[in-house]
Amino acid sequence: MAALRIKSLSAGVVCLLMAGLILMACGGGSPAASGPATSAPPPAPPAEVRQLLNSGQAALEAGNLAGAEKYYRDAATADPKSAEAQFGLGNVLVRQGRLGEAEAAYKAALALDPNHAAAHANLGVVYYQQGNLTAAAQSYQAALRIKPDDAATIYLLAAVRIQENNLAEAEKLLNQAKTLDPRLPEVYYGLGVVYKLRGQKEEAIAAFEKFLEIGPGQDPAAADYAREELRELRGN
Repeated sequence: MAALRIKSLSAGVVCLLMAGLILMACGGGSPAASGPATSAPPPAPPAEVRQLLNSGQAALEAGNLAGAEKYYRDAATADPKSAEAQFGLGNVLVRQGRLGEAEAAYKAALALDPNHAAAHANLGVVYYQQGNLTAAAQSYQAALRIKPDDAATIYLLAAVRIQENNLAEAEKLLNQAKTLDPRLPEVYYGLGVVYKLRGQKEEAIAAFEKFLEIGPGQDPAAADYAREELRELRGN
């Protein structure tokens, strides 16, 4: 995604703001990791299904999206009650830009396991990319009811608040996420955006510098943009 200049608030700017976290939010996850549930967790999948799920995740991490999709679809066929298969399929479809299909996969995962926090969060990413900020916020909030201390999801909710021009709430959320995970690079990128939009030059410089210090490799486009913003803020 091409870097955009923060001259005014726009969908493109905030899409870039989220770009560094989309893969993190969409990479992996399972019902077992989705936080406290109000009912017994689903039973462990059969060995055949677990192998398919593991192979799907390995293919996804290797960038073999076609292979990952096949593994996850095979897992869903072998075990129609596997929320993890639907969740993994949604992750692949997001990477492919097939947002409508990803939405359906995440909803299928949540129908099987309503307490799958990562599926709620990733569904929010889909809604965000579709421009449905209200639905995105609702999905992030649903994830946070299950895992209230998940810094990445708090960051994603902050991105919505920036898009809504609710900078005070965005800053509050970003600082909350920073307290929970001081090494989450996107938090500092988000704070840089907030401070830039407010005209807080020194704070914006410090935030973008921190982002570049700890996480430029996650999103090269965001790193390039942060460097460009720093040149402008410093008057170079």
